[in-house]
Amino acid sequence: MSAEPGIAPSRQNLLGYFVVALNAMGSLMVLLLVVLICADMLGRTLLNAPIVGVVELAAISMAVIVFCQLPDTIRLGKLTRSDTFVAQLASGSRFGRIVLSGFEVLGALVMVSIIVGATPMLIESFRRGYYMGTEGVFTFPDWPIKALVVIGAAAAILCFLVRARRYLRGS
Repeated sequence: MSAEPGIAPSRQNLLGYFVVALNAMGSLMVLLLVVLICADMLGRTLLNAPIVGVVELAAISMAVIVFCQLPDTIRLGKLTRSDTFVAQLASGSRFGRIVLSGFEVLGALVMVSIIVGATPMLIESFRRGYYMGTEGVFTFPDWPIKALVVIGAAAAILCFLVRARRYLRGS
C-alpha cells in the first residue's frame, strides 16, 4: 500500500538502504543526546558536577539529526504538506502529476542551495582544522558536522528527484 495516492511503494534499493542507515544514525544520535542530557542533569543536581560539553554537543547535533533523518522522510513521502491538496493533484491528471513533480524538483533545488553554501565552509573547516566549543574546556572538530549536513542534503536531492520521476511516470 502506498503512503500517498499517485505513487506506488518502491522496492528497496541502494539509495533506500543508505537513507535508512542515515535515519538510524540520526535516531541513535537522538538517543545518545537524551542519555547525555539526563546524565548531565543528574550530575548537576546530585553531584554538583556537570558533564563538560553537553551544551555544545546538543547545539551542534540538532542540524546533524535533521539532515540525517530528512532523506528518509522525503523517500517515504512523510514531509509536511497539505495532504488534501496533494491527493487531489495526484488523483490521476497528468497536469497534477507534473505539478507534484515540480514541487519535488523545487525541494531538490533548495537542497542544492544548501550544498552550494555549505561545501566551501566544509572544505575550509577541514583544511584549517576548525573546532567548535570553548578552547581548554571542550572542543570538537567542525568538519564532521558540516560533512553530515552536505551528505544528508545530497541524499535528500536524490530522494526528491526519484519522487519527481515517479510522479512523472505515474507509478
